Amino acid sequence: MNSKKEKLDFYLKEFMQLEKKFHGDPSNSLTLNFNKHKGHLVIAGLIHGNETGSLPAVLKCIKKLLDKDLSYGGKVTFLLGNIEAAQKDLRYIESDLNRSFGESYKGEFSNERKRAIELMPLLKSADVFIDLHQTIMPSLKPFYIFEMNHDSYHWARALGGASTLVTRKKGASFSQVGMCSDEYVRSLNKVGITLELGEQGFSESAEILAFSVLKRALNCMDKVFKSGIPIEKLSRKNSDFEFLTISHREPFDSPKKCLNTGFRNFHKLSKNMIVGADEKQNPLECPRDGYILFPKYPIRNSLGEASLPLPGEIYVIAEPTLIHPLNWLKT
Repeated sequence: MNSKKEKLDFYLKEFMQLEKKFHGDPSNSLTLNFNKHKGHLVIAGLIHGNETGSLPAVLKCIKKLLDKDLSYGGKVTFLLGNIEAAQKDLRYIESDLNRSFGESYKGEFSNERKRAIELMPLLKSADVFIDLHQTIMPSLKPFYIFEMNHDSYHWARALGGASTLVTRKKGASFSQVGMCSDEYVRSLNKVGITLELGEQGFSESAEILAFSVLKRALNCMDKVFKSGIPIEKLSRKNSDFEFLTISHREPFDSPKKCLNTGFRNFHKLSKNMIVGADEKQNPLECPRDGYILFPKYPIRNSLGEASLPLPGEIYVIAEPTLIHPLNWLKT
């Protein structure tokens, strides 16, 4: 399997064969239930179609559970969010699936919104939901990203796999259009966390990281739901996170606006640093110290104009939080 397409076809074929035997609801999901406790873990991959790095770990986890090389006593569902986009090597077909959840969705009724509606009953049934993602550009490290929530924080800390949590205050939405999948689960007072594995695509590092987190998730589910061990106790066995919060969003308000080449997630920025050019091709200055996240390098035409539609931001800045984010929940 040399090409990305060959790898994708191989893993999707394996998943579909297993799905026929252990069919979940909705489509493109499969459920295993070992009936020793009532905990339900839901694991998502391919919510963005071109973020394929979790697929090998998902298949490895399923097979090891079936072969009894992994022990687990509860219910676990594996879902693939947007296979059609994956087969076209796209993030999405019509609109972002990971902005399409929730009852107050304000976007168009797209294929992705239809898929979100299909997935929401499954997400409602989850006790713990883990959404495996990857960044568009390379990242200097993996990281968790979700709004501060007591139980979700402790679950992420117990799972490990990343030492950084990019977080925000409770009620601060990630998008004005609709909810992300993990936001929707947390709105139901369940545990919902997102882990960014690194740059999109297949890689050995993404597979190793995703599998190690899934293995720990199964173990923690057994300890919490079968043995009654509090997740807080499990989380304190691991070091606490480095906490960052987004302090600036640079609008992508012109097709001419561009970033200098070479930025990776978590590159350090300093105030007044020239990071690109604005719509008039004047220097674009960084407004504050921090770390760059989600830098955008879209395809551009001969005039240097980015293809439409433009993302909401061309980059964001994350800064260390001044206090432990759990204290935000006390105010």
